[in-house]
Amino acid sequence: MKRGLALLAVLALTACTTQPDTPGPTPSPTPTVRPLTVAQAVKAALAVSGLPKGWDGGVAVDPRPVTEKSKAQFEPADCQVVAGNSMAGLGTPATAIRGQYYVREPPQSITELIYSWPTPQLSLVERIADALPRCTKVTTVSSVRTTAMHTIKQVRIPGLKDGIALRIETVDPDTPGYTFVSYEATVVRGGTVLLIVDDRGAATTEVAFAELLTQAVARLEGVS
Repeated sequence: MKRGLALLAVLALTACTTQPDTPGPTPSPTPTVRPLTVAQAVKAALAVSGLPKGWDGGVAVDPRPVTEKSKAQFEPADCQVVAGNSMAGLGTPATAIRGQYYVREPPQSITELIYSWPTPQLSLVERIADALPRCTKVTTVSSVRTTAMHTIKQVRIPGLKDGIALRIETVDPDTPGYTFVSYEATVVRGGTVLLIVDDRGAATTEVAFAELLTQAVARLEGVS
């Protein structure tokens, strides 16, 4: 009988003892990827020979990558990722080049940025896509107090993956009749971000911009 009571006491004590928490899984570290070298980024950039006749320009290392917060003010305030500097907050890339292409008459230009980090950057495209539904109408005020109003929509590019393209119609409310259309696209391959900015409608149609972007992506994929 005493042995039975002792066994019950042990079982009761065991049941009331707090069991240690099982440790949760250790968070996986951010995977690393190999950033492009400067030579690879330059090779990936658009070539003037691949642009229509009359275009000029070239590629150079970008001494001041556009990865800091824009000085412009945005309304809505969180639409900077769509209407302003989409790469703000990403930090300094391992590789940064800028291609500038232009026609003097009438003045037109295309800017190509290729930035590369040792970590994946696909979340940048996801942030732009998530913000776009609430950022179709954006007002910006520049550091010199110039106001502009932008209407933004997504451009569907056949076959484009891990990227997003936008059509931006800009109106200056202080200048009657002043309006222009531009295009911008962000494409990610691993840790490399390709940004194409068609300034003031150098590509006059969505089809023309799609052809330009397809060419740029193909060149990037050829070296990455």
